Amino acid sequence: MPRIHLDRGPITTLWLDRADKRNAMDGALMRELGAAIDEVATDAATRVLVLRGRGPVFSSGIDHQLLIEVMAESKRIPFQHVHHELQETFHRLARLGKPVIAAIHGACVGMACELVLAADVRLASEDAIFGLPEIAFGIVPDVGGTTRLVRTVGEARARELILTGRMVTARTAERYGLVHDVAADAAALDALVARRAAALAAHPPVALALAKTLVQASADSGTQTSFRLEGVVQTVLLAQPELASQFPAALAFIKAGLANPE
Repeated sequence: MPRIHLDRGPITTLWLDRADKRNAMDGALMRELGAAIDEVATDAATRVLVLRGRGPVFSSGIDHQLLIEVMAESKRIPFQHVHHELQETFHRLARLGKPVIAAIHGACVGMACELVLAADVRLASEDAIFGLPEIAFGIVPDVGGTTRLVRTVGEARARELILTGRMVTARTAERYGLVHDVAADAAALDALVARRAAALAAHPPVALALAKTLVQASADSGTQTSFRLEGVVQTVLLAQPELASQFPAALAFIKAGLANPE
């Protein structure tokens, strides 16, 4: 049975679809996830990608069988090779030239938390629980989680969460900066995701893709390099033939935002 499903459209939803296993991430799911991200990357009709999990939780994290397989495989070939393949799946999501929203409910722990850290916007319902409990197994978050958590919540908070492995509520995650917004329940989360996705889809796609790349590159660059990258990206965008035609919609967007700030 497929473990990943895509509901295609301008706003495409990628479903983790292994509800009977709490959407635990096994080898087959990871392979399907990578293939689905590649499909979305080449789908011109998709403007925004939304990540969701079917059933009572977003995902319980890595399937313990996959963890055992990785441990066994690392005795046969260098662990770095196995590790690279797992990391690369989430890197593909982070590099995707379209905005990615993670819509999170229930448990989102371990490798599932590492997955949503690769998204651009994280929205959660009140019942969501986050954590990176790898330390309890005697290992560390290594599928990009440590690196992305530091960049998301800061080194001091990331250190505390990773060393303790403790679980936090959606509201605490929001306070830490791990989650951008929290909705009261499932219906409110659906409405919030729909609003945010529609707002993103309304913006010029080339600008969205380059803005995403610029922010990511700036986080890993020195200040002077980042300033120069801003100019390079802007040069490309100013040369877009449709730029002038977007001004009326942009002014209307600003006017609406000033009248109804969130």
